[in-house]
Amino acid sequence: MLRYITKELAQKIVCRTMEIIDCNINVMNEKGVIIGSGDKKRMNQIHEGALMVLKNGSSYEITQQQADSLRGAKPGVNLPIFFNGEIVGVVGLTGLPEQIRNYGELVRMAAEMIFQEMILIEEIQWDERLKEEVVHQLLQHEKPLDALFFERANRFNINLYLSRMALIVTAENRHNVMKLVKKYIANNDLYAMLPDGVVLLKSLEAGSASSYAEQLEKQLRASDFPYKLSAGSVQADFKGLHVSYQQAKDALAVGSKLHPEAGFYSYSDYQIPILLHQRAGFQENHDLLHHYEKLKEYDKKKELIETLTTYIEENGEGSTAAKKLFIHRNTLSYRLDKIQDITGKDPRKVKDLFELYVALLLSKIS
Repeated sequence: MLRYITKELAQKIVCRTMEIIDCNINVMNEKGVIIGSGDKKRMNQIHEGALMVLKNGSSYEITQQQADSLRGAKPGVNLPIFFNGEIVGVVGLTGLPEQIRNYGELVRMAAEMIFQEMILIEEIQWDERLKEEVVHQLLQHEKPLDALFFERANRFNINLYLSRMALIVTAENRHNVMKLVKKYIANNDLYAMLPDGVVLLKSLEAGSASSYAEQLEKQLRASDFPYKLSAGSVQADFKGLHVSYQQAKDALAVGSKLHPEAGFYSYSDYQIPILLHQRAGFQENHDLLHHYEKLKEYDKKKELIETLTTYIEENGEGSTAAKKLFIHRNTLSYRLDKIQDITGKDPRKVKDLFELYVALLLSKIS
C-alpha cells in the first residue's frame, strides 16, 4: 500500500500547486531525491535541503549564499510532508526565502491533502479488489470456503444469506460496462470484473429477478456499446451462487448460438438447449441429429426447415404458423407431410415434434 510519495503523485502535487504559486516547486522522496519538479532538468537529483529536512524533521531554508555551497540546491524553502506523524517526502519552493516563506505552509498543506486523497483512493481500490476476490471465490467454489473468506465477508458487511441471482454482461469495453453496472447496484449487490465482462450477484431482498434484469437490459440497450446479458436462477444464499453463475454462462453460450440477434438470455428460457449442449458429445445424441441432416440434404431452399421452426415456435398451431409463413393451410399440411416422409417423424405428434425440435437444437449448438 502507498506510504511514500511516488513520481506520479509528486508531479501531480507540482502541477496543482504551480497553478496558484508563481515559483518552481520541487517534491523530494524519503531519500531526498527530486521526483517531481516544474524544472525538468532537476529531476532525479539529490536535494541537500531535503536531506536536512529529513534529518531534522522540520523546515529548512536555503539562502543564495548557502545554495552556492550545497549540491543540487537553489535558494528556497523546504518543508516536510507528513502522513500519520511520519515524514513521507519533502516539498520545496524555489526562490529567496524572504519572498516565498509565507507560501511555504500553504504548499505543504496542499501536498499533504493531495497525498491523503491518494491514500484514500488507494484504500478504496484495495477494498474493491478484496471484495472482488470474495466474489471470485463464490463463483468458483472449487473447494470449501476457508476462514479468511468469511473474515473478509464480515469485514465488508456482506450478508451471505440473502437471495441473489448471477448476471453476466459481456462487451468489448469491460470498464464501460462496469461503470454502467455500478449506477444501478444496491448496497447488498456484489460484482467483479471477468476476462470477458462483468458478473453481478444481484441481491433480491426487494423486487423480482425478472424486473431487475429487464431494467438492466434497458439501460444497456440505451448505451452506445454492443453487449450481451445473461441471467442464472435465483439462489437462496451464497452456497448456490456458483450454480447460478454457471447457469448464466450456459445461457449466454447457448443463447448466443440459437438467437445471436438477441441481447438477453435467461437460463429459465434455455434449460432444454443447455441440457443438450452439456450432453452434445454423447453418442446417443447423434441419431437425433440424423433427422436434421436428412431434412437439410433434401431441403435445398430451406422451406421445410423454416416451416418446422415456425411450427415449433407457434406451439403446433397450424393456423398461426401458416399466417406467419404467409402460406395456405393446405401448403402447411403438405410440408408437414413431406417432413414426415423424409425424417420418419410426424410433426403433428407431440413426441415426434419434440424429437425434431431436439434435432434442430443440436444442429445449432453442437
